[in-house]
Amino acid sequence: RRDMKAFGVKVSCIQPGLFKTPLTNPAKIMKEKEVIWNKLPPDIKKQYGEEYFQKDAAKKQKLSKICLNKDISPVVQCMEHALTSLHPRAHYIVGQDAKLFWNPLSRMPAVIQDFL
Repeated sequence: RRDMKAFGVKVSCIQPGLFKTPLTNPAKIMKEKEVIWNKLPPDIKKQYGEEYFQKDAAKKQKLSKICLNKDISPVVQCMEHALTSLHPRAHYIVGQDAKLFWNPLSRMPAVIQDFL
């Protein structure tokens, strides 16, 4: 965003939370991850361990249930505002989970972020 300012280009960062879209479908995500996992060489699978894949799958499933915003129109409205406004904002934080969790988390020290 700052790099482009030198060229007279204004950049707005749209920071959405988790929205329910085909890209966030937990079944689809896990199916794709399983395909990748199955293609990994045995030594790499051994390094990560089978429980890594299972724990990651459980985390994704849990996250998808608690944090998904169902109405994607606020993201589209932010995009429209950023593109058409005379004075667009530098940052748009979209979705309740982004406002209440992801954005505050991003401002915390790394040790707290990692713990959470």
